[in-house]
Amino acid sequence: MNETLLSRFSFPLMEEDWSSRALVSSQSVPYLLGIVLVMLTTYSWVTSNPTLKKLPYVNSPKLYSSAEAKREFRDSAKSLLQSARKQYPNRPYRMTTEFGEVVMIQSEWFDEIRNKSSLSFMGTIGQERICEIPGFEPLAAFGTDGRLVQIIARKQLTKLLAQITAPLSEEVAFAASTIIGESTEWREITLLPAMSDMVARMSSRVFLGEELARNEEWLQITTKYTADLVTASNILTKYPVNLRPYIGWLFPECRRIRDYYHRAGRLIDPIMEKRADMKRAALAAGEPVPVFYDALEWIVEESNALNCGYDVATFQFTMSVVAINTTADLLHSVIVRLIQHPESMQAVRDEIVRVLGTEGWKKTSLYNLKYMDSVIKETQRIRPFFTAMRRSVEADTVLSDGTVLKKGSRLHIDTHRMVDPEVYENPEEWRGDRYLKLRSQPGKEHAAQLVTTTVDHFAFGHGEHACPGRFFAANEMKVALCHLLMKYDWELVPGTDISTSFIGFNQRANKDTKVRCRKRETVELDIDSI
Repeated sequence: MNETLLSRFSFPLMEEDWSSRALVSSQSVPYLLGIVLVMLTTYSWVTSNPTLKKLPYVNSPKLYSSAEAKREFRDSAKSLLQSARKQYPNRPYRMTTEFGEVVMIQSEWFDEIRNKSSLSFMGTIGQERICEIPGFEPLAAFGTDGRLVQIIARKQLTKLLAQITAPLSEEVAFAASTIIGESTEWREITLLPAMSDMVARMSSRVFLGEELARNEEWLQITTKYTADLVTASNILTKYPVNLRPYIGWLFPECRRIRDYYHRAGRLIDPIMEKRADMKRAALAAGEPVPVFYDALEWIVEESNALNCGYDVATFQFTMSVVAINTTADLLHSVIVRLIQHPESMQAVRDEIVRVLGTEGWKKTSLYNLKYMDSVIKETQRIRPFFTAMRRSVEADTVLSDGTVLKKGSRLHIDTHRMVDPEVYENPEEWRGDRYLKLRSQPGKEHAAQLVTTTVDHFAFGHGEHACPGRFFAANEMKVALCHLLMKYDWELVPGTDISTSFIGFNQRANKDTKVRCRKRETVELDIDSI
């Protein structure tokens, strides 16, 4: 089926109205099968989870269709959560989501469930079945193969933070010059794509080494793969779970994802073969075997230790999806907040001059950027990436109130404590120094740090499933901000849209936000000379 024919093929959403003519047409057979699957799944769910019937429902589905409830969830999840908090304070309840029926609990319960081995973040990926579509294999790596990614992030990436700071600085300097330029005249850019490009270059330097970090084809592939993956996932979640593996070929984003995936392998495989040849030659000559300090080397080392196979393209895309999507989103939001609060931007610049001017690029230097640390954490708090965290139930689990969560079901945790007035003073107000002040209070020095997760701030998750790459992400953010703030002036383009994009539990930075920037003629610190 060619591109033209695919573009003409009409595949209306399950949420749309159905006419009698459509139901009897030959093209409707997949839809009818889908309806049957949904009804069977719903019946199985209800009959196998009798204890859940006692829990209240905030957007209950109709007798024969959950389409309206799912549409309400996608469009108004934030208001549904707000309403549920008032109606069912500190009580579990049910909500219809794009996955189906899930059990919701308030964040006060997080300490109870955070380390339960029967609850898994990774398992939710498999439940959604998107990872079964060709080209989406990197999502599957978060599921059954997720331990390899976690081990590399926790063990290798975190261990080498001190060694990778200078290469990160070198790469962001090159990226800023390439993406933003050297002109002292104002230039307009769309912020999120620019930050995605920059983060892709920084991450690729660490994950792939210098050779591919500046390969324009690789950078284009990895940024476009990540962007299309997010778009395609948002499209696919509108369809019943059990149809998703079979309809991916209908959407251009999914077809492009497959192409990116295959092209990535063709770029990476020769480098892996070259390295293997170098190692074999060194062994044959009795010389030291060359060691490479990047993720291409780490995956070989750790997969050998675990005695498991790996696909290098899958692994690299897995790392890229995590690094680019979330870090670029946060970097975008921090810059917008600092533009809105020039006094905070100046305070961060003053701190950079004071700390880096004295200490240079050290791991301790980044730790001592405490005001910047507070600015980033506050930006996370006021607009977390997710308004609810998710867990799949891997074995029957009983909550403290007696609610039984059956194996195969799903649990979500509301993240509202990050904007709760009982926890934070004026929680809707962005205060760049909020966590800097908390850090000065006895007993809160550690909890107020960016990389620390607590029940009051879990933008990086919390407990056993906290993001293992958060230490690298924090350093990456700080290095990038040092260059972007010291080298450039920033302002919002008048009238540009900075509103947050909401889709279900996801909150995203606005992809269309435009800013103006220019090279600063006078700088307090030549950051490239450090």
